[in-house]
Amino acid sequence: MPGKCCTSRMENSQTERTTNTSPPRSVSFSLWLSWRELTGRKAVFFINVILVSLLVALPVSLDLMGRAKQSSVDKRIDYIGPSLILIPKGLNSSDLVTARFKDLNFSSTIFENITNKFTSYLRNAEPRLTVRLRADNRMIPVTGIDFANVYSYPFTEYSIRNNNVLLGKVASEKLGKTINDTISINSGIYTIAGIIPTTGGIDDASVFVQLSALQEITGHTGRINEIRLFPDSLSSYEQLKSLLNEYSSRVSTVDAYRGDTAEKEVDSTLVSYQKALYTVAFILIAFCILISTYINLDSRKSEISTIYTLGTDQNIILKILTLRTFWITLIGSLAGQVIALIVTAIQADQVPLRFIWSAGPFMEIIAGTILLGMFITVPFALYSVYKKDLISHL
Repeated sequence: MPGKCCTSRMENSQTERTTNTSPPRSVSFSLWLSWRELTGRKAVFFINVILVSLLVALPVSLDLMGRAKQSSVDKRIDYIGPSLILIPKGLNSSDLVTARFKDLNFSSTIFENITNKFTSYLRNAEPRLTVRLRADNRMIPVTGIDFANVYSYPFTEYSIRNNNVLLGKVASEKLGKTINDTISINSGIYTIAGIIPTTGGIDDASVFVQLSALQEITGHTGRINEIRLFPDSLSSYEQLKSLLNEYSSRVSTVDAYRGDTAEKEVDSTLVSYQKALYTVAFILIAFCILISTYINLDSRKSEISTIYTLGTDQNIILKILTLRTFWITLIGSLAGQVIALIVTAIQADQVPLRFIWSAGPFMEIIAGTILLGMFITVPFALYSVYKKDLISHL
């Protein structure tokens, strides 16, 4: 009996030691093992990560630059080219482009009536008065703008008083003037508060002053000769254009919507390319993971058989094989998005990344890349661990 007792105690002690030394089966332990396995094969690890990161970076960078462009368009396209412009009857679009209004104008009450009547169709509206005046002994277009309620790009960037003016780029070069210089307009002296960016139109050769100041110096108090309208949608544009044609016989409507349409077409094309690139990128990522998983499992048959015969559980082997892909796709997708952010910051430096980057899409790309990798890897790993004879390669 004492002998049996001692034998039983020894067996129990040995069982306890075996149990205590058995590797835990937790996911965290398997993650650690798979990480150790990857870091032991640095060349393979980095090649896989670099491939995934580059494939992620391409569509993400285009997506981010697309958002930067959209942000820029949202900010400026309606300012650059309003959809509708109202001018006095008897003028046409060529008169508008050359700023030759032939002293034709109408009352600013028309502007007030139109904005009140059609407010539901409008995002914004602006009254203007343009005349040709002598500025430093040179005849030049001078445009009056209500800077207190301005909407057009780039005039929202400036704060102009009655004794200040803005110069277009071409006007600045012709007059030989720059910021803080003075300029004489109809015997009045004005300080140049800014040089506006090139717009590619008559604005480049114009001088801009407060509307009330220009009305006063020209004797056109309460008069304007241009109304810029910014409809709030495509449908509003169509309805507004139809209603304005019936509104007054004193004004003509100039359709400037074509520029907006071109920008919208560019945006829609860019979006379609983004979707196509995401599709292609994920197919290529799946293909890379497929090849990597196959090579990894095929080249490690003897190693897997050895650790299995040493007592490692099949579930542990399965987790190590699959979680290897988890690390590759996680680090690769993170690195890819960092690369995309850097590329976008360089290419779209005028639009801060905080306006185009959001955590939602960032996490979606990571989750999507990981799930795609696991979806490809798990069937191979399951077949290798449970369907094959693990000791046949010893």
